[in-house]
Amino acid sequence: MSEEHSEEIHPAVKDDRSFNPVWIVPIVALLLGLWLVKRSYDEKGELITVRFENAADLAVGKTEVKCSNVTIGKLENIILNDDLDVDVSLRIKPDHLHLVKESSQFWVVRARVQGSSVSGLGTLISGAYIELDPGALREKSADKRFFLGLETPPLTPPSVPGLRLVLESARPGSVDIGSGIYYRDTIIGRIESREFLPDEKLVRFGAFIEERYSGLVNDQTLFWKTSGVKLDVGTEGFNLELPSLDSLVSGRVSVDQPDDSVAGVPISNGSRLSLYDSEEQAEVSRFRGGAEFLLMVDQSLRGLKEGAPVEFRGFKIGRVAEISYSLIENPTIEVMPVLIQLDARLLETHFPEGLIEKGAEGFTEAVSRNLQASLRSSSLITGQMFVDLDYFPGRENAAQTVRGGYPVLPVVEVGLGRLEDKLAALLDKINTLELDVLVRNLSETSAQATATLAGVEDAVSADGGVIMEAQNTLEEMRGTLASVNALISDEQTKAIPADLRLTLSRLNATLEPLSNEGAIYGDLRRTLDELRGTIRSIDRLTTELADKPNSLLFGKDPNTKKIPRARR
Repeated sequence: MSEEHSEEIHPAVKDDRSFNPVWIVPIVALLLGLWLVKRSYDEKGELITVRFENAADLAVGKTEVKCSNVTIGKLENIILNDDLDVDVSLRIKPDHLHLVKESSQFWVVRARVQGSSVSGLGTLISGAYIELDPGALREKSADKRFFLGLETPPLTPPSVPGLRLVLESARPGSVDIGSGIYYRDTIIGRIESREFLPDEKLVRFGAFIEERYSGLVNDQTLFWKTSGVKLDVGTEGFNLELPSLDSLVSGRVSVDQPDDSVAGVPISNGSRLSLYDSEEQAEVSRFRGGAEFLLMVDQSLRGLKEGAPVEFRGFKIGRVAEISYSLIENPTIEVMPVLIQLDARLLETHFPEGLIEKGAEGFTEAVSRNLQASLRSSSLITGQMFVDLDYFPGRENAAQTVRGGYPVLPVVEVGLGRLEDKLAALLDKINTLELDVLVRNLSETSAQATATLAGVEDAVSADGGVIMEAQNTLEEMRGTLASVNALISDEQTKAIPADLRLTLSRLNATLEPLSNEGAIYGDLRRTLDELRGTIRSIDRLTTELADKPNSLLFGKDPNTKKIPRARR
């Protein structure tokens, strides 16, 4: 064997660290799978738990979650907890998770009929769904994932801008959820909620005012109810108000700001205001107490009640504050103390500032000029009364006194009370008359008159002078009648009818040509016939010109068919 072949042969072994392309496919598949898993998880969104009292009309995998009628998730699970409440798991899409905030609200939208409000009728076909209201728009999203659902959806979601107030009333009447809030017959909002407070014995309403009308409401604004048919019997008689059909069915809240009020200060959300029973009660709430006076009345107070108006020459300036013997010390049964209060706001409205600033000096001056009070009837039907202040120059000045710490204003009796006194005085005079004596004198007078007539009759029968005068008068009448007959039988008088007959015959001859057989009548008739023909020709000419104006130049087309026209 040769030396070349005797040498050992060893293979050259090298480490190959290069990447094998075969691994590209599984790596790409792994990355794609991870991406799909992440994408599926991201698209799946997060779970939100909402607790409701029951799961009526809800179905797993079918019930949608919507916001502003846009689907943002679905109901994934329903669990009944130990308290028999229902915890509903909602899967919210990732793109809409920013809508879930601390103030967010959830409720089930289904067909509802509540009071005068009807909602959710579309769900009868599409099925119920869960509505999400994100709350305040400027509020940032939160990590909160558990919410208490609303069993009754709000009429106006919190995300809708506007003014939300709290109205309180002891007697709500027919005002309920959905009742409209009107400003001078224009609806500006609605009642959203109603809650009874047993401890305070009040009904609290949640009211919503649209943002564009929120400037109409301030601290001077008054709210009152307009519920159904209203019949008031007050100091001014009967007042019947018939509301609109909407107000009659669902009640109505009216709001207004008095024209004579000062500029109001804007109020914020959640402010509490009173809801008055009527516009009159709302007006009374604006009373600003001013001067107080005491009236010592010694007549019947039937028809005068606390709250009755106090007027000065037709201007309302105050009210009756109290009627009680406890207003003064050591009262007597003959007079009843009546306390009246003047309204500073009404005084500022009706009287100049300089007169109001006089204060007690002004009162002293007014009493010295015979300023006195009187009770007057404002309605003969209802018997309601009011206090009227006025000057009575012809009466004696009353001494100024103070009783119970109040200055006493003199009282004068006028009106029906004074009329009753006059009638009573007249009846007293009639009662003092001696009617028996009057009847006896009247009988004696009648007897004397009868005797006088009998004497006259005897004188006539005894003396014929009166009869002779009557006969002479008849003779004179006979002579007058004879003269009249002679005038009628005179020839000249008889000739008058003949002259009248001649005049009538001549007049008849003059009018004969105008009769049916006269010549003038025939000529006149022919003239009228020619005039009618002329008018018809003119009418045909105007009709032709209206249909074809160029007929004056080119003439009438013989082939043109005349269109029949209605007679004008």
